[in-house]
Amino acid sequence: MNIRRSLAAAVFLATAAAPVATAATPAFAESAPAGQEQTDRAGAQVADEENIATIKALLVWPNDYLIVEPSRYLREHVAAALAGTPEDRAKFVAKDMADIRRSDAHVAISRTFTGAGPVLYKAAVAAFESDDIEVYRAYLNTGQHVARAEDENRAKLQKIVDDPNTGRGVRDGAKAALAGTGADVANFLKDGIKAAQLEDDRVAVLTIMHSGGPAVKKAGSDALNGTAEDIRDFLKTGQYAARAEDEGRAELRRLLEDPKTGPTVRAGAAKALAGSAADVQKFLTKDLASAAEADDRLLLTQIMSRGGPEVKAAAGKAMLGSIEDVRAFLKEGQYVARAKDEANAKAAAEAEAAKNKPTTVVTPVTDNTRTVTTTAVTDGQPVAGGRLAYTGTDAPLGQIGAAGAAAVALGAGALIATRRRTNQS
Repeated sequence: MNIRRSLAAAVFLATAAAPVATAATPAFAESAPAGQEQTDRAGAQVADEENIATIKALLVWPNDYLIVEPSRYLREHVAAALAGTPEDRAKFVAKDMADIRRSDAHVAISRTFTGAGPVLYKAAVAAFESDDIEVYRAYLNTGQHVARAEDENRAKLQKIVDDPNTGRGVRDGAKAALAGTGADVANFLKDGIKAAQLEDDRVAVLTIMHSGGPAVKKAGSDALNGTAEDIRDFLKTGQYAARAEDEGRAELRRLLEDPKTGPTVRAGAAKALAGSAADVQKFLTKDLASAAEADDRLLLTQIMSRGGPEVKAAAGKAMLGSIEDVRAFLKEGQYVARAKDEANAKAAAEAEAAKNKPTTVVTPVTDNTRTVTTTAVTDGQPVAGGRLAYTGTDAPLGQIGAAGAAAVALGAGALIATRRRTNQS
């Protein structure tokens, strides 16, 4: 049922039937004809039936009269009218129904203030302060949603403007849209931002290329010559892969320039450097470890071949162990072993020198002088009479001379005495 059309008819019928329903019979008036009274009663009954239908139709949602879904307040008044008199129903249809509709609309509008953005708040105030029921209807059906969408769009643009990573082109475009209408904001988010972002992406690629290595420059140039998707791919992943290649090649060159790099690593690095990015990555992540191990074991063998007993023993033990054992030997073990070899060699030399050192014998004489006789040693065996007498480093020169003279005198005296004994006999 069309409630608006039913309402108009109900109001008309209620008004026409009101004298019959409410007015008392005036004094001295002539009684209405019996047929007229029956007609009036029939009209009043029809009007009441129309009112009842109209009231019941209010509770069928949606309908073309109410602006919002029937509220509890409306349902309570509908129940009261239906339970009341025809006059109650006529009054409800003629006046109360419209008042409740307006009141419910106000309540619905006021609820949209909660959490409202600037645009929605402004639209809600304008609708709430209006006396036009169609303004209420327009706001609640569509206006609030349009205003809320604009608030959300403006919030998105403001977030873009506030982001320090936003490019200059996008930021300028967003600011211009924020200064315009809701349509300007929506159009920028739909189309304008794409063009602005593409321009910012191109600038970003050029900036990266400026400070990048050969691989980064080539990848960036290829992206700029491609599509917008190619540019985005470079910024998202391509630049990092290219930078990794540049860093990998730099590491290979460092290995080749290092004089300490072993032959196996050197050969592998040179081959990878001459290959593709995949070759560089494979060597650094897989082959380098095994090449370095081979070189470390080779170096251990070289140290072992020219080392002393302790070095050879320590190297042999490390060679039978893990690569960690080999590297521990190269880092510290070889020096500990070499120190032991040097200490052992020094001790042997000192022992040999002590064994070959000359000895000193002191013989006492009767005149309280000392005769010092030296004995030379050859291969550990003493040989008599090889050197001059050794008097010691503490004897003064005068004492040395006196001792020598006394020795000569004693020898001469012994010789004369012997000759005399011979002659006497």
